[in-house]
Amino acid sequence: MKLLKYLIIRITCNCTEAAIQVYNTLYPTTPTSTPITYEYQEVQSPSVMVPNSPLKPNDKKEELIESLEYLNSKKRKTKQDKESIYMLESILKNMK
Repeated sequence: MKLLKYLIIRITCNCTEAAIQVYNTLYPTTPTSTPITYEYQEVQSPSVMVPNSPLKPNDKKEELIESLEYLNSKKRKTKQDKESIYMLESILKNMK
């Protein structure tokens, strides 16, 4: 890219020295800006509690109760939801 710019300037100027001076005034070789420095900070993510987390050890009865509560809390229950509620209730009755 620099060579192309120099050639265009050289074509418009009569001598090589004038082209070099024009190029150096337009594109100085010394950097005018300071280098960018980045600072990294460690960010701690907050711990999030998930209700059905796999880390929480549940026994079968608690899992059944949680699934039954979820199905009962749904606003629109499908036919399959109603069947699942009935099945879970009967399993919980037999477990007690």
